[in-house]
Amino acid sequence: MTPNRSTLYRRPEGTDMTSQERLAFLLDIGGLSYHAAAEIANVAPRTIWAYRKPSSTRNVPETILSPIERRVFARLTAILTAAGYELRPAA
Repeated sequence: MTPNRSTLYRRPEGTDMTSQERLAFLLDIGGLSYHAAAEIANVAPRTIWAYRKPSSTRNVPETILSPIERRVFARLTAILTAAGYELRPAA
C-alpha cells in the first residue's frame, strides 16, 4: 500500500512544503531528535541538523526522508491501533 501524501505535506495556504519543511514536520510529529532521526536515516546528526535549517538551494534527499517517514508512519499506526482504531486504505 502506498500512502497518499497529497495533502499531508501542504502548508495551510495550500502550497507544497519544501523538503526542509517536510523534514521538520516529520521530526515534530514523530517526536524525533536530531540524533534519533540520524540513526534512522543512517547519517550523522549534524547532517539532519544542517538539512533542518531553511534553504532555497538545498533539498533533503529522499534517502534521508523516506526512512524517517516510514518510522513516523509506523509509530503513528501503532498508536492508532493501540487506541482501538481500525486503519484501512482509502478508497
